[in-house]
Amino acid sequence: MLLHLNRSGGDGSKNLFQTPRRGVHAVIALLLLAGCARQTVQPANSNLRLVSTAPHLTECICSIGAGDLLAGRTDSCDYPPETVRGIPVVGGFGTPWFEPLLTARPTHVLETVLADPEIRQRLNALKIPVVHVPCTRLAEIPGALRQLGTLTGHDTQAETLATAIQNGVDAARAESAARNRRPRVLLLFASDTPITAGRDAFIAELLGLAGGINIGRTSSDDYYHVSLEWVLEQNPDLILCLFDTNGHNPLPRFASQTGWKALNAVRNRRVYTVPDLNTVSRPGPRVLEGLAQLKEVLARDAHWTSHTHELTHE
Repeated sequence: MLLHLNRSGGDGSKNLFQTPRRGVHAVIALLLLAGCARQTVQPANSNLRLVSTAPHLTECICSIGAGDLLAGRTDSCDYPPETVRGIPVVGGFGTPWFEPLLTARPTHVLETVLADPEIRQRLNALKIPVVHVPCTRLAEIPGALRQLGTLTGHDTQAETLATAIQNGVDAARAESAARNRRPRVLLLFASDTPITAGRDAFIAELLGLAGGINIGRTSSDDYYHVSLEWVLEQNPDLILCLFDTNGHNPLPRFASQTGWKALNAVRNRRVYTVPDLNTVSRPGPRVLEGLAQLKEVLARDAHWTSHTHELTHE
């Protein structure tokens, strides 16, 4: 898969194009490519054979009870494991492999973004509908579930889940608005190069709901490369590592590096990660679980800073 970063980046940002990534980058990859026109959704029937070209779409289909209609998936689709392990892999994120895809005999191909417009053209020529499901932003998740519910005939399940998610988001927004103190957070997507998120990225939306302030919010780019100098200038209160740490505490890797060890977040030991990177990076049915993880991190940080403050004033 490819990590596509916008060409323009302000406030000290640099450019990074098509850098290979895995893990959390499954959701970042291709989301910034030009979107495709929405296709007319065909009526649901028992003969549907769906191919998903994105892990969050696979999760959406499974969450409304339509997992048995999936005839193909990407190599990034890993949830729910008991369902996806039996579904053939027919491509990568947004990049289906044409021959395996045709072998799956799809009635519909689901996409948020396709990397190669030629794939759509070839499928259209074969009378295989390509269904565009907008689902890159927080606000789009309920609509995506309802759209897939209509397609698959699982309207009731989709409506129930969409409503629950919307209610959870609304409650979190009200709670967040009442917060008096918000830590300034660096969202960091790689250990070897500073990649962060702009104001409209899905993870940035979740962080705001959880009660944090994204220091990359001045950029309109969803994901972009910044310099260490910029990070030092911003001097965040907290660093949230959104890359695979192999189960280890991410703090030591920064505490020993020139530049990074001068940051308040590192000096005050306010460097964290989350248990499940996918739930905070995929705009899908587990969004409230991802939000809960971020809230838990901020609560843990608040407890730590309060405890540290008490010790220094004894």
